[in-house]
Amino acid sequence: MVSWGVGAALVLALVGCGRAPKAQTLSGDFHALQVLGSGTVLYGEHAGVRRSVDGGRTWAAPDGAGDAMALTRTRDGTVLAGHEVLKVSRDDGRTWTDLGFGNLPGRDLHGFAVDPGRPEVWYANVMGRGVFRTADGQDWTHLSDATAGASVLAAGPQPALYALDAQGLLVSPDGVTWTRRPDAPRGVHLDVHPDSGVLFLAGPDGAFRSTNQGRTWTSLALPEGARLIAVSPQNGDQLIAVGLSGAVYRSANGGGRWQ
Repeated sequence: MVSWGVGAALVLALVGCGRAPKAQTLSGDFHALQVLGSGTVLYGEHAGVRRSVDGGRTWAAPDGAGDAMALTRTRDGTVLAGHEVLKVSRDDGRTWTDLGFGNLPGRDLHGFAVDPGRPEVWYANVMGRGVFRTADGQDWTHLSDATAGASVLAAGPQPALYALDAQGLLVSPDGVTWTRRPDAPRGVHLDVHPDSGVLFLAGPDGAFRSTNQGRTWTSLALPEGARLIAVSPQNGDQLIAVGLSGAVYRSANGGGRWQ
């Protein structure tokens, strides 16, 4: 089990002493959110990527890495950012390197995901074109245009791919055949735990969890509607959510209670 990191532990200690730094409210474009294995949290927006090393309480300024509409991570700690840029970070989002787009037919990447069981396999959703797959980062194969209008892409271990478009949630076992989940809550963001496959959804009605690939859902009783949600890859009970107000919430028990 990995905690939220040394910074988060220090903040909790300062809370007990009445000297904790004031929690920040996020603003911007609310594109992407990821929790890394180290406990660092990354927030993506048009201005770049912002980092938090204390569990989401305080945030660095946007780093100017480029429009981070999509953020995803691999088991070895590699982070990928995409949308008009395709960059990789191997130091928890401190620095970024351009990868290039290979033979992708466009740069308008509205969703990027990594297969948790095969970290060399990446998926990119190109707006207006659909989902593509690569095993080398350069040679991309078109799988389906069913997600051509999707703004979010996520990958689970079943295997399962998930996409969100204006009509709701789409699910696929391979990226080729997609099924719509008509009973899913309204959603604007997704994350999947890489081992359990538990799916988390953020939307105007709050935060939700599904343990059966989006067939049924449990409300996580977030105090407000949600813009973003992310689960720690090391501990499926540790969640970060961003509310409609920009407030950042943290849960250590799978969404049963939020701080």
